[in-house]
Amino acid sequence: MIIARHIFLAFRYPSRTITATRTTSTMASAPRHTINALPRSLYPTPLTYTPQDFRRQDESSDAEWYSQPRFVQHIDDGAIEALKSYYIDIIKPNHSVLDICSSWVSHLPAALKPQSMIGYGMNKPELSRNAHLTDFFVKDLNVDPSLKEVPDESADVVICNVSVDYLTQPVKVFEEMQRVLRTGGTAHMAFSNRCFPTKVIGKWMGMSDEERRRWVGGYFWASGGWEDVKEVILKEQRGGFLSGYEDPLYVVRGRKAAPK
Repeated sequence: MIIARHIFLAFRYPSRTITATRTTSTMASAPRHTINALPRSLYPTPLTYTPQDFRRQDESSDAEWYSQPRFVQHIDDGAIEALKSYYIDIIKPNHSVLDICSSWVSHLPAALKPQSMIGYGMNKPELSRNAHLTDFFVKDLNVDPSLKEVPDESADVVICNVSVDYLTQPVKVFEEMQRVLRTGGTAHMAFSNRCFPTKVIGKWMGMSDEERRRWVGGYFWASGGWEDVKEVILKEQRGGFLSGYEDPLYVVRGRKAAPK
């Protein structure tokens, strides 16, 4: 679910020092990215959530909220460029890509054209304008979290841009992402710290950016069938509203594990 860029809150939290790591896998990132593992051992057993975790201030119909197209950007230019650069390392021309909570842009470089790219979003005019999509479905994943229109093991990469914080049934959505991915395929949840506070899940509002990254990592482990869950810090927050504020950008990602 994506909220208009001109209605937002930005939060500032102290950063921590993290040692960057390098990987030679298909999820490799440039050295400028800071990467941390989010192993299952970080989370309680069992890993469960309560209905209150996903309750929002505004529980009115999302279909009504998204009924009007919003052809706006939801992160600033620097964050957009960081995300495009990241996807160059992840998405290849022969890939089949699924973009959930999609909009009129998917933040891929214009020249990067996957073999196929299916979008799920809330607004048909927005999805129709997205030049990267080869097909799309208009669906409210908070009402129906299934991706039943996509066959099992048919996607190489799943992406979700600045919208994971709006999912009210995330574990079910992550189960569906795992189903549609091929073994070894990867899912990438990108987010900043901008949101519409009445529509994000209530827990999100009380978290630091570090806590949010760990929270999203928990969705992978709670849904099952994943490995190599990591946080990627693409861009730290810089400045403030009166001193050249720049959006931070993070990705939490996981790989579909081979069947046991």
